[in-house]
Amino acid sequence: MNQKPPVSNTSRTSQLSRKGWKALRAPDFSTGSSARTLLTRTRKNPAQKCEAQNLLGAIRVGASAMLIGISLVVGGCDPAVPTAGLLEVERVLGEPGTFPGQFAYPRAIDFDGQHLWVIDKSARVQQIDPNTGRAGVWWQMPDLALGKPAGITIAPATLADGTLGRAVYVADTHYHRVMVYALPETLPDKPQEIEPELLASFGSAGTEPGQFVYTTDIAVLLTSDGSRVERIYVSEYGGNDRISVFDAEYKFLFAFGTLGDGFDPAALEFSRPQSMVIDTGRKELIVADSCNHRLGRFTLDGDLLGWIGTPEPESEPTDTAVRFEFPYNLVLLNDSTVLVTEFGASRLQRVDLLRSTSLGVFGTAGRGEGELATPWGAAVDDRVTYVLDSGNSRIIVTKLPGVKAAAVERGRF
Repeated sequence: MNQKPPVSNTSRTSQLSRKGWKALRAPDFSTGSSARTLLTRTRKNPAQKCEAQNLLGAIRVGASAMLIGISLVVGGCDPAVPTAGLLEVERVLGEPGTFPGQFAYPRAIDFDGQHLWVIDKSARVQQIDPNTGRAGVWWQMPDLALGKPAGITIAPATLADGTLGRAVYVADTHYHRVMVYALPETLPDKPQEIEPELLASFGSAGTEPGQFVYTTDIAVLLTSDGSRVERIYVSEYGGNDRISVFDAEYKFLFAFGTLGDGFDPAALEFSRPQSMVIDTGRKELIVADSCNHRLGRFTLDGDLLGWIGTPEPESEPTDTAVRFEFPYNLVLLNDSTVLVTEFGASRLQRVDLLRSTSLGVFGTAGRGEGELATPWGAAVDDRVTYVLDSGNSRIIVTKLPGVKAAAVERGRF
């Protein structure tokens, strides 16, 4: 049965200042500097606050796994929302490790219609069989000393011969760029490491038009007849939190958004825009504004249509209010609802964008069967959902009520 997030008792927190609320919700987990001190010191800097909250989130998942009955609380940005129980596991793909088919904290996932594509913190791109979990092909990103990629998108791109073909777009986060590889169409007889065809690399370090700080995701818009790429949207964080838009030749067109805490709903502010999807039917771009704990709806030209969720910890929730704790990934579904992966709450949530309501909450924090630890993403094939259970270095295969893949999602064809 689909569930709505239960309403928490916020009578106490509603009377607290933002600073006081953060202090209350941030106990010391003996990490050298107390959680209370971390959040107090960074509360006026959205970029630093986001990093502190992510650190605290990882700490609390470990605490949740050890202390049964204690609910997960992440970073003190939203009241704790009770989770919705174990996922019904059909099978599990992968395990911790660095061999093909294993994962070292996977952080990005997408589906090409036949195979899953996963990137982990070893900076390895793997093609995974969704039935067996075996790796087909894989490659190492060319640079990894500074950090690892945090986003992957399978979508059309202009190939070397000028035709439109499928490609693997990689948000090469800590190298301030997007790498575009041709999707391998001919697979080897046995699993092997390959040298992929690089179609393009665009972006450089900086805050000027066409430059990036830390890239997070890519969304591709096709022309109305599907014959060519019209626009490429790239999200970034790190103090220059915005969405940049490029044409099919990777030339900069425009950008929108700026770093901010999101307390003014009229302001176009982001704090780590982590994921994007394009709803071509409604001509909208949906953005997961992760550290402001909300989703944003925009026209394809970057005009704000509305927010879902809130960064306000003191606000009183209602029966239909949608609450997020670090929404890290979006999947557009067949009915134009979205499946949201919540890094902080270790769960997934299906959301009606037009009504701003929750249609179901799935998952709970932990290390056991059917539990999640800081998930970074999900992919959907028909009615099957592949959950990137990052903290447990695995993919959980499940079926969620009401979740069915869109015919065309993220520009896939």
